[in-house]
Amino acid sequence: MKPEKHEYAPYYETYISLTENRALKEQLIESRNKTLTLIEGIAEEQFSYAYQKGKWTVKELLQHIIDTEIVFAYRAFAIARGEKQHLPGFDQDKYVEMASKTTLSKQELISAYKSTRAFTLSVFYYLKDDNLTQTGTASGNNLSVRAAGFIILGHEKHHLNILSERYLNG
Repeated sequence: MKPEKHEYAPYYETYISLTENRALKEQLIESRNKTLTLIEGIAEEQFSYAYQKGKWTVKELLQHIIDTEIVFAYRAFAIARGEKQHLPGFDQDKYVEMASKTTLSKQELISAYKSTRAFTLSVFYYLKDDNLTQTGTASGNNLSVRAAGFIILGHEKHHLNILSERYLNG
């Protein structure tokens, strides 16, 4: 079920509010399927499109989703294993800047997404249910294992909504 508000920083409520109060693993599988359907329907030439000057391209937006999922899946795993060190934050704009220097094709980006989601699913299948409520510190805030998973879901949904509305026009 969804995490409680003390399990994550208030900032992440934006993402968690976009998720459903049901099994995380089921939602991860469903979102993977919806995301792949959406990405596969985008023409290769659209991957370099940005809806406004200074905004990310479709490719950069998708790479950002992947990068964020990698970071939060690692956080979930580390916290579940009892990591006591504070996990660092990350600068999304620097990550996008570095990712935009790559020359991934549409198929390579799809493959990267599939691999990332497969890893995320393996992390959550690997953990026991009682690991999901364990908390640690990431970016200076409390974060539970399940909150990390729900943030992955909501973050992806947030950006796919933007992709549909502003890049693909509905």
